[in-house]
Amino acid sequence: MHAEICKWYGGADSPVLFMIDDLANTWVDANHNGTLDPGEDWGYFRNEENSSFAFLNEKILKQFPELKVTFFVPVGIRAGMLTDSLFPQTSKPINSDEESKRFFRSIHQHPKFELAYHGTTHGTPGARAAEFVQEWAGFGCVEEAVGTIERGIEIYRETIGDRPRGGKYCGYISNDYSDESIDETGFAWWCRYWNRGVPEGAKDVGIGQDRNPRTNFDVKRFGRREVLDIPSTVNGELLKGIYKNDPSVKGAIKRLLGKPLARWKLRQIDYLLKHRLVISVQEHMAPSRDDGKRQTPNIWDDLESLLGIFHYLKDKNVWYCTGSELADYVNLRDHVEMHFEDHDTFTLKHTAHDAKRIISLKFRERGRLQVLLPNRMSVGVKERVANLPLMRGKYTIIRC
Repeated sequence: MHAEICKWYGGADSPVLFMIDDLANTWVDANHNGTLDPGEDWGYFRNEENSSFAFLNEKILKQFPELKVTFFVPVGIRAGMLTDSLFPQTSKPINSDEESKRFFRSIHQHPKFELAYHGTTHGTPGARAAEFVQEWAGFGCVEEAVGTIERGIEIYRETIGDRPRGGKYCGYISNDYSDESIDETGFAWWCRYWNRGVPEGAKDVGIGQDRNPRTNFDVKRFGRREVLDIPSTVNGELLKGIYKNDPSVKGAIKRLLGKPLARWKLRQIDYLLKHRLVISVQEHMAPSRDDGKRQTPNIWDDLESLLGIFHYLKDKNVWYCTGSELADYVNLRDHVEMHFEDHDTFTLKHTAHDAKRIISLKFRERGRLQVLLPNRMSVGVKERVANLPLMRGKYTIIRC
């Protein structure tokens, strides 16, 4: 009998992550009318009518219940783009009052959501939007960065009851001190770069540590603690504009995905699936900014594009997960060894056996199989893949 540890949970071709930036206790009154209008809210209005969180749930997540979302949260007072805002912005820390804390905590406690760290203020405003300094670019030394992160972690901890496990550089901008600050403050995973998804054969593979798309769009590690580096690979506005002339988007998505322009754009996702790379769809919570420009990509403007992307993935062999779930599986996968004692008996070696940790194995042999666990319970093998709890002792393959 031959088996191998699966690259991704469940033997999936790719993990799929839906990552949304800047869920924050912030509102930009983009038309100066003093009331909430669609697209103005970043999280300040929680789940109220016209809020971004309600829009996300009603328009996207209801249609794709398998999706999981990692929200990147600026935990303090989120800065505007300008020192003198053109449009009023209201922003508070996520722990500013009990109602705010309950809202953000309830999201993190939901089994399909998690809150990740996205700085304290997101950055420093400028006289012009082009002069805005992203948060990690503004640190002058490691100690300054670590001190700010630790204060942000305390805001997160007071709100959520735990510390954040992962996060992302604001604007994907960092400097010479940034990576060390993430390593020093104990994060398990981080998003460092915007790695633009490209079709096979394209010359522009985006910005990252290397120019090889096979590794640029896969997980990597950095720092003394080997923090997992999760790439950002798919722009949520990938299919934007394809549906704009169709009056019935919802009912026409399947047909429209066959359009030549859609097929050409979807080669980016096909490439990632073919090479078993990370599919992480990137968005922002809202388009509104205090300088009057629209933040892109965003879930409001890209609704039809997102529906098309997730519809396309529906019949693919993918694993929907959060950033922390991906990190947990990869960290387990990279440190488990499988040893066959005979044709049908094997052990799984790991420094810390824990039945709550699940590793996926793919068996070469076809036919109906089961795996008898060390505790004498059995797990079925489906399409030659078994998801097994990590235990001490012998696993036995049984032919049914």
